[in-house]
Amino acid sequence: MAAQHLVQTSRFVAAWLLLLARAARADDPETARTEFFEAKVRPILVERCYGCHSAQAESLKGSLAVDSLEGLLKGGDLGPAVEPGNPDESLLIQAVGYEDDSVKMPPKQRLPDAEIAVLRQWVAGGAAFPATAAAPAAKARGIDFAEARKHWSYLPVARREPPPVADDSWSQSPIDPFVLAKLEAAGLSPSPPADRRTLLRRVSYDLVGLPPTAEEIAAFESDTSDDAYAKVVDRLLASPRYGERWGRHWLDVARYADSKDGVLMYGDDRIRPYAYTYRDYVVRSFNEDAPFDRMIREQLAADVVAPKDEPWRLAAMGFLTLGRAFDNNVHDQIDDKIDVVTRGLLGLTVACARCHDHKYDAIPTADYYSLYGVFAGAEAPLELPLLDDPAKTPDRKSFEDAAAAKRAEVGKFLDDQYALLSEEARKRAGDYLFHAATTPPDPLETAVFFMSLAPEQLRPPIIARWRRFLKQRAVPGDPVFGPWAELMRRDDAALAADASGVLAKAVDATNPLVHAALGAATLRSRADVARAYADLLVRVYQESKSTPPDPSDTARRQLLAVLQGPESPSHFTRGQTQAYMSRGDKDAYYGKVLELDRMTVKAADPAPRAMVLVDSDEPYAPRIFVRGNPAQPGDAVPRRFVRVLSEAEPKPFARGGGRLDLAEAIADPSNPLTGRVIVNRAWMHHFGEPLVSTPSDFGERSNPPSHPELLDDLAARFVEEGWSLKNLHRLIVLSATYQQASADRPDCRKVDPENKLLWRANRRRLDFEAMRDTLVFVSGRLDPTMYGKPVDVANDPKNGRRTVYGLVDRQSLPAVFRAFDFASPDASAERRPLTTVPQQALFGMNAPLVVEQAKALAERPDVAGAADPRDAIRALYRRVLAREAAADEVDMAARFLQSLADEPGGPKLAPRAQLAQVLLIANESMFVD
Repeated sequence: MAAQHLVQTSRFVAAWLLLLARAARADDPETARTEFFEAKVRPILVERCYGCHSAQAESLKGSLAVDSLEGLLKGGDLGPAVEPGNPDESLLIQAVGYEDDSVKMPPKQRLPDAEIAVLRQWVAGGAAFPATAAAPAAKARGIDFAEARKHWSYLPVARREPPPVADDSWSQSPIDPFVLAKLEAAGLSPSPPADRRTLLRRVSYDLVGLPPTAEEIAAFESDTSDDAYAKVVDRLLASPRYGERWGRHWLDVARYADSKDGVLMYGDDRIRPYAYTYRDYVVRSFNEDAPFDRMIREQLAADVVAPKDEPWRLAAMGFLTLGRAFDNNVHDQIDDKIDVVTRGLLGLTVACARCHDHKYDAIPTADYYSLYGVFAGAEAPLELPLLDDPAKTPDRKSFEDAAAAKRAEVGKFLDDQYALLSEEARKRAGDYLFHAATTPPDPLETAVFFMSLAPEQLRPPIIARWRRFLKQRAVPGDPVFGPWAELMRRDDAALAADASGVLAKAVDATNPLVHAALGAATLRSRADVARAYADLLVRVYQESKSTPPDPSDTARRQLLAVLQGPESPSHFTRGQTQAYMSRGDKDAYYGKVLELDRMTVKAADPAPRAMVLVDSDEPYAPRIFVRGNPAQPGDAVPRRFVRVLSEAEPKPFARGGGRLDLAEAIADPSNPLTGRVIVNRAWMHHFGEPLVSTPSDFGERSNPPSHPELLDDLAARFVEEGWSLKNLHRLIVLSATYQQASADRPDCRKVDPENKLLWRANRRRLDFEAMRDTLVFVSGRLDPTMYGKPVDVANDPKNGRRTVYGLVDRQSLPAVFRAFDFASPDASAERRPLTTVPQQALFGMNAPLVVEQAKALAERPDVAGAADPRDAIRALYRRVLAREAAADEVDMAARFLQSLADEPGGPKLAPRAQLAQVLLIANESMFVD
């Protein structure tokens, strides 16, 4: 019977899912609906509907307001606009889908199918429309920052006096009194300490992501010195495996991936050849215990602060450059940078203010575009900086010579295109001006995705800029476009009759060249006015190339300023050249860049390079995009820090584009968020649950910390003691709180079922990296090689590298990664989900990785060479579970091996390998107490 029981265990390991199910965290449906509305629905309503159907509209069209659920349910002249749960009967869905010829909204152009699908999903889900009345700090027209700063996370961080407790003898670190006081207030007590084997296993997984060996456990259990545990902690923190473990935690926040996200990219074409240098930077920085404030500065502005003798630190800027490409939508790319910086380092959802003031937090749209300006003024150089000697090996030198030639070819192509397109934009300024003045706006002018253009076609973005330029400059009194303003507001008949009078009245305030050109032209229509201006501008520009204007020639200089300089509609930077290329030239350019990447991926030993950003020659002057639409720039804003974190009006960033200034503001010890956010993330990985339940959102919608005084004290210590993560780990794992046993206590569970008061340790399942690394480690196949290009850990069961060095393919994340809750690399991850699905158990029973490690264990000399099966069983227990097998376990396993040997035809996998597999996927191996 015992043998049959063990066979069933090997075949039906899925029973362990019952335990996992209790640990799974169910998402709050209300929160999910709110986040869906804010991320997907509200931007559509704001951009497409608010202009005519909201409190912001000059007049409410059709008596319909869509800026509240009440307005939608009340409806307008045609009745209710939404029937929650029933999109087919909702007038809003019918109107945006153009289902009825009598009601089409928006009237000029049907919404894209993707946006209609979002609205249908929203209505079908109940049309959740979060009220904003409960957030007075985020009023659209005036935020009370003083009132907003009373929120718990904006209050200054300070050391806290330990609270008084009844049992002084329990505390072993400054953490413990804060925890014990909460327990005593609830009538609870801490759990007894964990046994030494359990504690060593727990701290080993926490700090290095690997289990202790049987020898290490025996040594710890026999060490009776007072500092035995402290010596273990110091040993683990000094291990190079520490940086691999904790570096991976940070890579989740940094949304790290080794690949691009191009839809039509396959094989080597999808790999970012130097992405791995950021991963290596993170691992090395954690191992060196680099102060975290230094890491903040380097990840945002290493091009400015990295020491010349430590070029490897330049790779820190992968934090900004390794996000998604969003089909080359530059606005989404910048939004991604804002999101990873503010959620990752500040715990603020600033990206929610892209289209409108934040609906909950004191973050106006102006703050979003202040940060937008910081990142819009940075661009990736064509030649990335080297991190190591390119002549170190003959292969490396040979590759670098070939790559340098290819890089020069790409650079020349870009320079030639920039010169050609810039000149064309000025030479054809007349065509652009005439087109902008005589044709209605075209949606292509504001498109952010790729445009297919022939060489002779006008560039839509330049047309759009001419329209905006005219809107700003064509006002009475402007010396160049003042007459334009007066003439163009007349219809053709009135213009022909009044032209001479308009010119006569404006003669003193008008540029004389403009006045002369208009006076000499026959002005019968607005098209004639546009052509007269166009001919004048082009003539003056062509003349200037042979005869530059004298400094005193104000008239010509005013006209040339329209075509030259950063405010000119014809101006764009070299870094933006690709967006203005013709289709053929653009394809040729990206083909050359891809060829260079492909060469690098295929090279055996290319010199590593850092994926940096550098400030463009001209700092970006940001403007608020009205409703998030880049085609509608509004008020100018300075590049500066978010206002709710600044006591007074924040000063504009003065150094370059502002990335270093931003990093300094984030790492400023007076900033109340950064220390709290980092400490909370570290606490989460040690205890399984954070002190603040939303690690990337410390705003108005966050729950207060379970232990607010403890969080503040830890954050203050963290900053005061030099931003050292290793010191923080030491403080946490040496506490009596951390060293508690994990056994259940029904009396405590009745009072605190979620263990928020920390009356015991939390039992936790190994994450994907720790699980795979454990399998490889106990089989004796772990390859300790550090750093370098990514390897395939998903499809190569014999690969012994640690999982942190595995290829992370953003475009096609391997199924095993997804099955075991790997963080999505598409966006900054605040924490990993915890799911329980059959694929996890099936992986343990069938995956080649598990089978290969089981075979390797069975082939070890102490297992394969044991003549007595019982000796082999004991060897497997020592190797896999790092303990001696109990007598009944040896008896059961021996009967199991015998039953396999007696199977007709013999088992497909050797009996001892099958036993090894059972132990590898046992709960004792896959969970940490």
